Amino acid sequence: MTINEQVIRWSEIRLPHPTRDGQLVRWKVDGPFALRSYYRMEGVDEPVRLDLSRVKSDGTIDTCLHCGGGDLTTRTEAPWAALLLWVVVALGLAPLTYGASVLIAAYPVWFLWSDGRRVQICTECRVEYVDFRHGPRP
Repeated sequence: MTINEQVIRWSEIRLPHPTRDGQLVRWKVDGPFALRSYYRMEGVDEPVRLDLSRVKSDGTIDTCLHCGGGDLTTRTEAPWAALLLWVVVALGLAPLTYGASVLIAAYPVWFLWSDGRRVQICTECRVEYVDFRHGPRP
């Protein structure tokens, strides 16, 4: 059985590699309920441990699963280049369309921005949790 990766909206954990500066190790999971309590990294003897008791019952997290740090910052990964291009084109056409192009462009801009992946970053150990805002996938 093959998995169609375009159908599943994956959650992802990005952990800084302990021996290779600037490199992130990525693990894709089908939501927070598919996590394991440990993962192995290439070139590292000790496995990476995650405390799964910190995952809330709805699948979201508010503390780091790796270090236990409680301060997670949030950012959105959206297709910023496409959004900017769309807005520039809409604003450029605004004088010709009496502003209708801006109104027409508003929906795709809102859709692209709101569909962006939410990334929570631990301020202590720099682990990134991508799309842990949803519970189990259908």
